[in-house]
Amino acid sequence: MRLGQHMVVDRSLIRRIVEYAELDSSDAVLEVGCGTGNLTAAILENCRVIGIEKDGELVRMLENRFRREIESGRFMLIRGDALKVDFPPFTKIVSNIPYEISSPLLFKLFRYRFESAVLMLQREFAERLCGEDSRLGVIAKARCKAEILEFVGRECFKPMPRVESAVVRIVPRPEVEVRNLELFEKFVTFAFSMRRKKIGKIAREFERRFGLRVNLDRETAEKRPEEIGAKVFARIADDIRAR
Repeated sequence: MRLGQHMVVDRSLIRRIVEYAELDSSDAVLEVGCGTGNLTAAILENCRVIGIEKDGELVRMLENRFRREIESGRFMLIRGDALKVDFPPFTKIVSNIPYEISSPLLFKLFRYRFESAVLMLQREFAERLCGEDSRLGVIAKARCKAEILEFVGRECFKPMPRVESAVVRIVPRPEVEVRNLELFEKFVTFAFSMRRKKIGKIAREFERRFGLRVNLDRETAEKRPEEIGAKVFARIADDIRAR
């Protein structure tokens, strides 16, 4: 395994991933972690690809495999760390992401304009992203709509990972509206850092630490962070005021 990557080797799965992305010839697809190029080849049948790969050995292999596509400009291959390089303009994202960078990469992608993303993610991460009982899921609701398209078994990869995976579609349209995204994320992050406590106690500690007043109804104050959902968090954050 190179740099935490598990290569997708199931051809029918690769075909479905590309179908989920609904690509056309005008698209420019960002692929993070091209690996051996199995998914890359399927995307290139439909449109241009901007590939990011950190592993030098894999980069050389990709350069040999896709020499013609690189020379024609259909495949732009960038060697570098996806968390550090700037991405050229793209319309969609289709990637089997190295699982250990899923969270920071996802929040980096939200800084760019794109239509949709189809990503292979660790199943546990995907379920948190699409749910509302974790910091990740609640914050994501203010940035995008995410849905699990299918679960994927370990046998679809080489080398075989220890965990199951999931294919997720992300559309960068928020499911909940918030007035101040920075304040919303600050309160959500603070709340889930104290997730065993009730929201009422968390709010008092937030007020003490940051000098901001949190207004709560009695019912919400008695619940824990994983019990209230993104819409309630948004309502709380929108009503936070200076003392």
